[in-house]
Amino acid sequence: MLYLDTSALLKLYIREHGSEVVQARVASQDLPLPIWEIQEAELINALRLKAFWQEITPAQVETQIGFFDDRRKRGLYLFPEIQRSSLMNMFRRLSMETPRLGCRTMDIFHVACAVEVAATEFLSFDQRQNALATHAGLNLTTLV
Repeated sequence: MLYLDTSALLKLYIREHGSEVVQARVASQDLPLPIWEIQEAELINALRLKAFWQEITPAQVETQIGFFDDRRKRGLYLFPEIQRSSLMNMFRRLSMETPRLGCRTMDIFHVACAVEVAATEFLSFDQRQNALATHAGLNLTTLV
């Protein structure tokens, strides 16, 4: 199962550097993408920040959120049950690598969530987050 961090998930909705890689990788798999509530919140706010920065219009934001909701209804996204205590335990374990890697809180939560949902592959454009994902035993998507 492929896990996208939020910056990679955003590339499914906004054309940015790396969008083609994300689109191709997602299209090449049959399983739905695991999404959790924090990731959904980050995506929605990232889209609205694009409007704030005048990169897209507020109407385009709402259209993209509508696409997200539609994909969710069609079963392209899986919202797995995540045990908060288990997620927090994994977060604490992974955060031990922060002095070495310099990971941010949400980077650690994304890797912890990927581990908790039993993802086998992780896609991020953040090198520190990728280093943490590798430490956690996840395979990285090769970014060409």
